[in-house]
Parts: sequence; C-alpha cells; structure tokens
Amino acid sequence: MELIIYGLYTFLAAYNAGNMMSLQIQHYGIYHFIGKENFKNYMTANNKAALIPAILPGMLMLILSIILLFICPVFMTNPEAIASLALNIIAFISTFKWQRKLQSDMATTGYDDKKIKLLLSTNWIRTIAFILLGILTVSILVMAVK
Repeated sequence: MELIIYGLYTFLAAYNAGNMMSLQIQHYGIYHFIGKENFKNYMTANNKAALIPAILPGMLMLILSIILLFICPVFMTNPEAIASLALNIIAFISTFKWQRKLQSDMATTGYDDKKIKLLLSTNWIRTIAFILLGILTVSILVMAVK
C-alpha cells in the first residue's frame, strides 16, 4: 500500500512542479495581453477552470504528504516525510495568503498592475516549494532503486 501511495505522490510532485512552473512563467506572465476590458471575465473563467488541473492535485498531494508521515515506504525516512509535508504546507500557505486572494480580487475588480506584480512575485514561493518537492520525491525514489 505504501508503494502505491508513494507512487501517486511522486507523480503528483512531478505534475505539480511542472504545472506551477507553467503558471508562473507562461500563464501569469501574459496577463497584460488579455486587455483590461475583458480581464474580469478572464479571471472568473480561469478561477473556475483551475479546479481539476491545479487545485485538486495540490490538495491531494498535501493529503498524501500527511499520510506519508504514518504510512511510509521503507526507503523514505521520517525527516524526508516531514520535509515533504513542510514544503506542501509552504505551498498551501502561499496559495491562500496571496495567489487565491489576488486572483479572486481581480475576478471582481479587474486588471490591476500592482496585484499582478504581487501575484508574480509571491507565486515564486509556491513554485519553488513544488520544484523542491519534485526534486526531493524523485531523489528519494532514485536512491531507493540505486
């Protein structure tokens, strides 16, 4: 059972790292091309569309990181499980402190250069946390098969 949990966790770590990097570099970076007159509609549609590709995988990974504290494969140490959970918590806090709030605000108020700059700068916290999770998870797996 723990191998299935870790396998799913590894997949989500790689998926979320790539997804977040795409959001950070591609998606958020082109907000200024959308146009101020249609920005509220775009943000509303974007926020609704995020459930399956972004929100659910992130939440599932957080839940699995908690499970891995208790049901952990033999090749994963307790400090590694704690580090995984800590990085997931960092991404979760960043999401709810900045990204979710800013995107929700812009869906209501529209285009705002200051909010977009804050979104881009604070999202690096979440992006780096997910990249580190991907690196940690894959390195644990590589060391296990070595």
